[in-house]
Amino acid sequence: MVCPRCSSQDEMAYSVLSNGLICLERGCGFEVEIDALEAHQVLETEEELVFC
Repeated sequence: MVCPRCSSQDEMAYSVLSNGLICLERGCGFEVEIDALEAHQVLETEEELVFC
């Protein structure tokens, strides 16, 4: 997801504490809250994880 504030092309991180996506670009820190259904779609499901 492209950050709407700083236009960083890096992925935004999911925060369990705030239930939202946070831009990790230095000096930005833009945060957008998402609901539980959206969070489930964004995060990897257990079946998608690869164990080595």
